[in-house]
Amino acid sequence: MEFLKFIRSLEELLYEVMTWMLFYPRTLWRVLRHPLALAAQAEAEMSEREEDQFIDLVSPPLFLMLSILLAHALEVGLHANLAPFTSSVAKEVLTSDTNLLIFRAITFSLFPLLMATGLLHRLRRDIDRKTLRRPFFLQCFFASPFVVTLSVASVFARLGFSLVATGLTIGAVLWYLGVETEWFRTRLGIGRLHAFAIALKLIAIAFLLAFGFAFLLLGPASP
Repeated sequence: MEFLKFIRSLEELLYEVMTWMLFYPRTLWRVLRHPLALAAQAEAEMSEREEDQFIDLVSPPLFLMLSILLAHALEVGLHANLAPFTSSVAKEVLTSDTNLLIFRAITFSLFPLLMATGLLHRLRRDIDRKTLRRPFFLQCFFASPFVVTLSVASVFARLGFSLVATGLTIGAVLWYLGVETEWFRTRLGIGRLHAFAIALKLIAIAFLLAFGFAFLLLGPASP
């Protein structure tokens, strides 16, 4: 009986992983092409029963995690290793793929967290686990292409293709800033310039927190 349960769990795992291969590219394409329309659809689905949510998409937090995993796989495949760090904590993190993925997941999740809390704050709504869940989930959709592109840009930078890395970084920031500007404009009912200022401020704060967290944990890189 236990063996049969184990086999069935493997069947479910295999099926789930195979669906990711189909639905991840579809989700990525729809986020890139119509991010706000996808967010509206996802928000409507989140009001339905759990088994009826995201039946033709990858769920937002999983989409973000898979994006981080994809970027990490690219880095490993191209042998674009990170620079050595002096901190003992950094050595523990950087020498373990699992620890590195956890670190990146926490760091990149700062972006959807900041955007979600920024929206709730300006809507004058209480920020708790219940109210934060929906905007955070939706923001994971927007953050994922941004994360992948930044990670790919860092790989190109370490391989010596600085011009390509710079272009990818600028493109990623402009896309993300544009999406967030429209997000705040529609959600808050404000002008585009005001929404742009809010998005720019929150993205800048998220970058500062991410770099600060990385510096405090990992320490300076070795020369």
